[in-house]
Amino acid sequence: MTRNKTFTILSVIGMILILLGHMDLQVLNPAGLFPYYSYHVMIFVFISGYFYKPEDESRPGAYFLHKCKRLLLPYFCFNLIYGLISTLLNRAGFSTGEDISIYNLFVAPFVGGHQFGLNAPAWFVPALFMLLVCNTCARKLLGIVTEKLPFTKEKTVQYTEWFLMLIYLAAGILAVALAIRGSVYDLYKIPGRLMLMAPALQLGRLYRVRLENIDRIPSIIYFPVLILINLILTLKYVGLGYSTVWVTGFGAGPIVPFVTMVTGIALWLRVAKILASSLHEGGSTYKALNCIGSHTFDIMLHHLGVFMIINALIYALNRLTGVFADFDVAAFRSDIYYVFVPDGIEGFKFIYLMCGLVLPVCLGCLISKVRMKACGGRS
Repeated sequence: MTRNKTFTILSVIGMILILLGHMDLQVLNPAGLFPYYSYHVMIFVFISGYFYKPEDESRPGAYFLHKCKRLLLPYFCFNLIYGLISTLLNRAGFSTGEDISIYNLFVAPFVGGHQFGLNAPAWFVPALFMLLVCNTCARKLLGIVTEKLPFTKEKTVQYTEWFLMLIYLAAGILAVALAIRGSVYDLYKIPGRLMLMAPALQLGRLYRVRLENIDRIPSIIYFPVLILINLILTLKYVGLGYSTVWVTGFGAGPIVPFVTMVTGIALWLRVAKILASSLHEGGSTYKALNCIGSHTFDIMLHHLGVFMIINALIYALNRLTGVFADFDVAAFRSDIYYVFVPDGIEGFKFIYLMCGLVLPVCLGCLISKVRMKACGGRS
């Protein structure tokens, strides 16, 4: 299957940013102006919007079933596995997740997705599924209305995309405003989360149909403008980061999160375009990036488990040999995001980064081969 080079690379960058955020390693946050938590989740929502196919609106049932098979089925299979692991860890004195239960298996993933700890980053999968369902239904209803408008098909599509962008942006701003006043809590976080993510989804779609062809601003102007915007925001507000999953942390007000969403995506989209133009598809570097970009689901789902395995090995070495005396056993047993930094050497985190990228990809490849063999060579 032919893949979009730019968006394959953007997926890889986005995944690296997720891992860096979980390790609090600021190597891709230039001068502190582009905090990961001000946009990194939205990169994946943007990518999903870019690849959205309007023709699926003509057969929503088949589309929803396809998304269930591609997104929810593998998620729930691994949710069961991580539920069993979490229960066993709890029996062993850990407190990184909850015990397995019907609620945690089938309901909690849609509420917050952090039920079993080690698969917490995969909260994004059920949330994305719900967002895609809502988006398709909204487009279907809007299509019924626009059929009666006296415009050409091309004009109708153009107006529809801009109209949805405005509606989704207004919904996102409303969600943030409600969150700031404390009105987004408990089950209200579900619609709040979807409203917060919706503008990024539509921005991806709008970029594909309207903006991509005019994205030609010279990089010598493009990058300084983005830096200047975020510099002004950083000087004015204490922090630009926020939590997408919990719909909290909006210290910069209801509009700034969507500004940083645009600047963050724009920054790395341009970087991805530059890299895509310089990498040959048959080259080993692009093949490696393509492999990672094809397994972002696996990385998102398993990288904290890899972190836990690395910590377990360090703990074992500490008990057997006495090395790594500053390893925090209490954090190891209670904090799913704990990464060991011996003697304050931040570079040690790159071991977690590389393993967190490579090992889930290897697992994903293995699962794909087993599935293909079980299906008689059909993927």
